[in-house]
Amino acid sequence: MLKVFVTHILPVFSIIGLGYVLMHRRFVENIFIASANRLVYYVAVPAMLFHEVARSSFSENFHGIAVVSMLAGLGVVTAIGFCLAHLTHRPASFKATFVHSTFHGNLGYMAYAIAFYALGEKSFAQTAILSSFLIVAQNLLAVCVFAYYKPKNPASFGHDRFDFLETLKRVATNPIIVSVTAGTVFSYLSLSLHPAISQSLKILSGMALPLALLLIGTSLSFHAFTKLLPAMSVIGLLKLFLFPLIAYGLMHWWHVPAAFHTPVLILTAAPPATVTYIMALELGGDTQLAAAATSLLTLVSGWTYALLLSFHG
Repeated sequence: MLKVFVTHILPVFSIIGLGYVLMHRRFVENIFIASANRLVYYVAVPAMLFHEVARSSFSENFHGIAVVSMLAGLGVVTAIGFCLAHLTHRPASFKATFVHSTFHGNLGYMAYAIAFYALGEKSFAQTAILSSFLIVAQNLLAVCVFAYYKPKNPASFGHDRFDFLETLKRVATNPIIVSVTAGTVFSYLSLSLHPAISQSLKILSGMALPLALLLIGTSLSFHAFTKLLPAMSVIGLLKLFLFPLIAYGLMHWWHVPAAFHTPVLILTAAPPATVTYIMALELGGDTQLAAAATSLLTLVSGWTYALLLSFHG
């Protein structure tokens, strides 16, 4: 496990740590972080995903039962989160963010980085294609969670109900989903990219993951840890351990080829996404819990990723 951590995980987290240091030394400012985040989210990561998926074989990198295993694990973990939230006497805002954090993983930045640097470019296409289904499911499920709890006094929109159609539109126009879908079409139809276009995308893709990791570091926040530690521990057990173990068990039971096991483990073991904080802020959730859980579990995921990768060999 230690060898896996040092070889594959530590280099990734060293860039995250650098981002944290740069932010707190005020080497980078908030205005740069906001612009860089848009650049990564709307340009660099979609370019990387389209390029990798478009030039890969769809038949070799997609497996329907692997997708079903992920979605089944997602459903089980969410159901457990709902049951645990129901047992508490916390306000609806806390319950909504608690449940949301148990299933919404940071795929676009964290999981892709681990997959790319731990598995290599060849297996990254599998991760990218499989992730599109999980991204859609996570976002739609988030809609259902907040609609169920109906958090009050949202900070940004001034109403207490979701615009379901607007949220569906956001999911459908998610740049990661759009890029993977476009790349899948190219892959499925065996369309080739012009060498000049391919090289341009390769150059653009080169900044995606390093900058994404730096941005994760700048977003880390460690306030209000003590009083939220019990809740964060439960979220961590569900998100970092139970979710990937359920998915892995189902794949093993259904005899999914071993080549798909590690990509699925990496996707399902991703720590809570930064969007959990954004949704808590905009839709009346618990922003303290979202920020604390995202920060702490991002760091813990370094060891859980090493454990899962070592376990799977």
